Amino acid sequence: MPGTRGTRWTSRLPQAVAATPWLLASVGVIVLLLLLVKALVAVLGHDRYAEHGAGSRSEAVMVPGVPVTTAPASATPAPSPTRTRRTNGGGTGVVPPAAGRTPVASRSASPSASVSPPTVALTPPPVTLLNDDAPGITYRGRWAVSRNRPYGDHRDDVHYTVHDGDSFSFTFTGTGLDYITSRDPEYGDADVWVVDAGGRPVKQQRVSARAHRYQPQQTVFSVQGLPVGQYTVWAVKRGGVYFQVDALRVRG
Repeated sequence: MPGTRGTRWTSRLPQAVAATPWLLASVGVIVLLLLLVKALVAVLGHDRYAEHGAGSRSEAVMVPGVPVTTAPASATPAPSPTRTRRTNGGGTGVVPPAAGRTPVASRSASPSASVSPPTVALTPPPVTLLNDDAPGITYRGRWAVSRNRPYGDHRDDVHYTVHDGDSFSFTFTGTGLDYITSRDPEYGDADVWVVDAGGRPVKQQRVSARAHRYQPQQTVFSVQGLPVGQYTVWAVKRGGVYFQVDALRVRG
């Protein structure tokens, strides 16, 4: 019944009022106990920190999803590679250089002097210029000699022929030979070749002595760079009116 319920709560109100101080006192005791426990924890933690020193604390950064790894802040750094322990006592330091030796850092970096290899002077082989009447030149056929020529020939003379098939030969020792003659509109062609001491061909060439005007002392055939040895040169007239020999240049 409504009236009865209200009367019941009214009758209990003095009891609740009387119990309030005890309830507040209990809450206060609980709060004091919590504060006391917190103070004890703080004191104990401070004592442990003071016992081990500030360098023994470990600090870590909390990253979600990443395990926390702590490392002592006072980890001893690895010794520098440029420093080492002295042999006469503890501690580290730079080892002094041995007596009589210059430290590497103080050595002067002078540029190394370049040494040029010795230059070997190549001496050209001796050259001998032989006139057309030199001993050893053999003429075959009907050759003639023209002397005291005012045309600029070597020693002002030449051997010449007008017959095809006439030839000359010469045996020499050396590394090469030049055949020197004149050029002219009336001068023709010749076959020239060189063989070694065993008769093996070294070089063969058809040369021409034709030119639009007279030109003395012209090299129309040349062979060079042969191994030093004995060789023979032949030349045979093949055409034109005249075929001349002015000089031979032998290279030793």
